[in-house]
Order: sequence, then C-alpha cells, then structure tokens
Amino acid sequence: MDTIERVIEELRAALPPVLAGQSLAELTGNAMHWPTVQNARSRREIPEECFVYAGRKVLIVRDPFLAWWKTTLRAA
Repeated sequence: MDTIERVIEELRAALPPVLAGQSLAELTGNAMHWPTVQNARSRREIPEECFVYAGRKVLIVRDPFLAWWKTTLRAA
C-alpha cells in the first residue's frame, strides 16, 4: 500500500461517516481547512455528493469526500 492510500485509510478509520464542515481542521490535524474546502466547493471542484445539509449546517460525507481529496494528493 502506498503512502497516499495509507493516509486515506487512516483517515477513513479515524473520521466519523458524516462530520461538520467546521470541525474539519480539528479532525484532520489541520491537514484540511473548511474555508479552503468551501472555496473549492463554490468553484464546483468538489462533487456535490460529498455534502449534505442539516438545517443550515453543511456536513461532509466522509467516503466520497476522501475519494475526491485523494485525487488532490501527490507523493513526496
């Protein structure tokens, strides 16, 4: 298993299936920041299936979001 795949699997094991967007930085050790995700989302760079709403709160659906995020990573 390569490094990127290992990182994705570790995040999949650590993150809940659905998480509040505002908790993203805290839950990922500051690897991802909600304002940056919101900017990419507004530019339609992230598939809509990665998000659901609870009232006005935007929630992230873990598995599709990690599948998208994996495409943005590259090995060192």
